[in-house]
Amino acid sequence: MSTTLGANIKLYRKNKGITQEEMSDLLKITPQAISKWESGTSYPDVSMLVPIAQVLGVSTDTLLGYDAMSENQAETERIRAREKELRHSDDNRAVKRLRICEFLSTETNLNPGNFEIIKDYVEMTADLSMYVDPVLEGYFQDQIDHIREIYKDCIRKGAFLISHCTDRNLVIKTHYAMAWIYIHEKDFDHAREHISVLPSIRTDRIKEKIDMELTYFESGFDKMKVCIKNNAGYLFDTVSSMLNTIAQNYGWWGEKEEALEVLDWCEAILKAFKSKKEYVDMDHYLLVRKCVAFFRLVALKKAGDDKATEESYLDFIKEIQEGDYTEKQKADTIKCLEEDIEHYSKYSI
Repeated sequence: MSTTLGANIKLYRKNKGITQEEMSDLLKITPQAISKWESGTSYPDVSMLVPIAQVLGVSTDTLLGYDAMSENQAETERIRAREKELRHSDDNRAVKRLRICEFLSTETNLNPGNFEIIKDYVEMTADLSMYVDPVLEGYFQDQIDHIREIYKDCIRKGAFLISHCTDRNLVIKTHYAMAWIYIHEKDFDHAREHISVLPSIRTDRIKEKIDMELTYFESGFDKMKVCIKNNAGYLFDTVSSMLNTIAQNYGWWGEKEEALEVLDWCEAILKAFKSKKEYVDMDHYLLVRKCVAFFRLVALKKAGDDKATEESYLDFIKEIQEGDYTEKQKADTIKCLEEDIEHYSKYSI
């Protein structure tokens, strides 16, 4: 028990974002005592379990490793394998998402403490909500009562995750996905509630920045370079996500010249990241690059410029085929673009 308890104290203390010294102040004990608990050389008296759990914001069962609602890795792998099968079915994109949501609704009933799968369910329902939204895709309007039952079930389970899960990353992803469900349901007040607790780029006082500096002062520049490489990857993930949103909305809703100017800007930033290839996941780069290329086609086709649409399409295909990518990356990127074009054929793209 002492090994599990010590490991859990360390895990939940770090998730809480407090140091051993800060925790010791709250419990009125020495930092050395906490260090010994976490290393497994000793463990707290039974009378300390409730105060420790309260400080860490978990139940005593969770602290002791007896949480009946804990994740089951084998179940998670089984469920995700089935998700993958459904993703590769012959159904269209919207139907695939509905089928996966129905499947995950059942699985989260059977595995109510599997927070990984609950998070997957909320994220997939957020995807589904985009296809249901009549302003965007407008699928399943004849099944709207069924869809709303999925939303209700998903939101209830997402709220449970947010209240009970100690993994901050899962909580953030769930807040983000739930905000999207509310946005597509036009419940903007509830969307703002979830958005308000998400991390923000408005401040430069972020963990990754000071962590690089800490590494330099503690271990020198060679070690810092490893942090720089990792954080550059995180930076690309954040920036590319923002660029995708900007490109998408200018492509669909902007006037032609304004849209093309913004899309040129998005493309230039992506290519600047690509120039330092060891800092960027190339599969992710190609996915976002494909998205920007597709939204350029949208902007041109929407403006009625069929010639420029065809030229832009051919230019992108040439760029990918002549690029320094694997044959699989080239084929997957072109296939993904073709699937986008086919899916949105109702818009005559």
